[in-house]
Amino acid sequence: MNAAVDTDDENVVRRPRRRYHQPEQRQRKLTARFSPDEEAEIQRAAAQRALTVARFIATSCLNAARNLTVDQAPEDRRDRALDELATARRHVARCGNNLNQIARELNSGGLPNPADLVAALAAVRTAVTTVDAAAAKIVKEK
Repeated sequence: MNAAVDTDDENVVRRPRRRYHQPEQRQRKLTARFSPDEEAEIQRAAAQRALTVARFIATSCLNAARNLTVDQAPEDRRDRALDELATARRHVARCGNNLNQIARELNSGGLPNPADLVAALAAVRTAVTTVDAAAAKIVKEK
């Protein structure tokens, strides 16, 4: 595990994802017309949510037709849960990296820097808290 790259979790850009568990492609195609400004706005909104433009338009229209808000849409809840788990995975990877460095120091006969031990413990606590929060959020949204 290499967790040397330390980025702000809020600035991590997700790659657009396809829909999950769809046995076959949607059969019907609808056409809509947008101005260049509207198209750009839709593309920005889809990118912010890490969705393809087609998925963004389809889910937005279906949520509106079903009178669902963004917080009620199952796809959006699942995506937020996946984001939480991705954040938790990054924290756990950082912990593994820190612990590996400490173990390497101990195996070479040295003593780790006490500040490194404190940082590793803090990283473990953060990771556990993040995983617990993600799990609680998933259980709550069922």
